[in-house]
Amino acid sequence: MPKSKPSLFDRLFQRHSQELRAFAGLRGGNELAEDLVQEAYLRLMQHPEPESIDNARAFLYRTIANLSVDQHRRQSVRERFHVETGDDQALHDITAAEPLPEDQLASEQELQSLNRILLELPETTRNAFVLYRLEGLSHKEIGRRLGISERNSVRLVGFAAQHVLLRFDSTDD
Repeated sequence: MPKSKPSLFDRLFQRHSQELRAFAGLRGGNELAEDLVQEAYLRLMQHPEPESIDNARAFLYRTIANLSVDQHRRQSVRERFHVETGDDQALHDITAAEPLPEDQLASEQELQSLNRILLELPETTRNAFVLYRLEGLSHKEIGRRLGISERNSVRLVGFAAQHVLLRFDSTDD
């Protein structure tokens, strides 16, 4: 069976994971670095409108920075609470704080940029990419929905992913 092309997220991970781990190690300590990087990629993959992310690398860095701040805050609360009461049990009920407004704005701007990049693509190509990456449909199902072959779906999604990566790379520099 032929090897499939890596997905957009796989290529982003391969390209940036080492530098992101180093950054995360500086921000959250080496013991948390891998967890922070994985959580950042998970958030990117689960983003409701990834097409609006203008710079995926910057998004990942910002997410890691935010996650490390959140981790530090949780640890500070845990330590303060433990000193005051001697009990960690009630901490399980504390929920994470909402993202800061500037972080929400940055995320929205990144999503808008990704959306602009996707709008540069032909409609069928864009639709195939969105159905595959956002809705998680198989190439066979995408082919049925768009009236194209399964093989053409693979080709269009690959083309769209390459386009997005190239445009992201051009904004990274």
